Amino acid sequence: MGPRVKRTKKQPISISSSAIRPSPTVSHKLTQAKIATFHNLLKKRATLKRQLDSSPSATASEAVSSSLQEVELEIAELGGLDGYQKASTLGQAKERGGDSSKVLVDWIKTRGYGKGDIRSVTYPSNDLLILTPQSLLEIGALRPDNYSFHKWIHNTPIDLHSQHPNILEQDFFDRPLPASEYEAFDIVSCSLVLNFVDEPLRRGEMLYAMRRQLKQKDSSLLFLVLPLPCLRNSRYLTIPAFVQLMKVVGFDLVQERYKANGKVGYWLWRWAESVGDASPWRKKAVMLDGPKKNNFAVVLPQ
Repeated sequence: MGPRVKRTKKQPISISSSAIRPSPTVSHKLTQAKIATFHNLLKKRATLKRQLDSSPSATASEAVSSSLQEVELEIAELGGLDGYQKASTLGQAKERGGDSSKVLVDWIKTRGYGKGDIRSVTYPSNDLLILTPQSLLEIGALRPDNYSFHKWIHNTPIDLHSQHPNILEQDFFDRPLPASEYEAFDIVSCSLVLNFVDEPLRRGEMLYAMRRQLKQKDSSLLFLVLPLPCLRNSRYLTIPAFVQLMKVVGFDLVQERYKANGKVGYWLWRWAESVGDASPWRKKAVMLDGPKKNNFAVVLPQ
């Protein structure tokens, strides 16, 4: 008698692989919808908190508090910040092209940093070339391995609510300033984080704080990623205006990438001396108004 053949259970013809596994396109749309909902709820929460602080009467305060509780409940039902982080991690999956680190790596390679910073050290008998990796501070890191294949980059990933043991859980605003040039970074990456800061003034403070994390030389770089509507559809900012604001902070534009109708914009800035008057940027001023404009703004501190 020959060996018994193990029969595999056949699936009904009506059950297709697409019925078993959700379509990547559908899954991607659901993920992006969840992230967009989180963004809207967080914006609404920030607005309600401001209204609560300035409510003229107890009755008004009670109404605002009730609305705020409803928003907090909606955020909790979506999984809270932990749910947002998981959705963002899924949205950043490399097969979906959501990994902004690819853009940064390409840009810094074109600037000659692809093999690290070669320095010559003289000894009595010979010269020794030392290859020093570029130090990177990645703010709002969702994955610990974004730069693992680039040995010439030494990455320090941090996030307010870390989703991985290799990502340092840290509030960037609480991060100590470098005590020396040795502790400062060659590059700071801030991808889709600045838009999450609730207050315009805090965004301005964050820009200055990122500059202070960098080595004070014109080869130091800031990589900034923002939802494109933050600058293309704001009442208070345009892309040219933001470039001027960054000059005041102390950054010169090196490269930018975005599509006319795209959702995300990428900007690379280099450390520079501050240029221009900061006073116009110390309060919000309407530049382009309209019913569909958003309220994204950056205000510089005194």
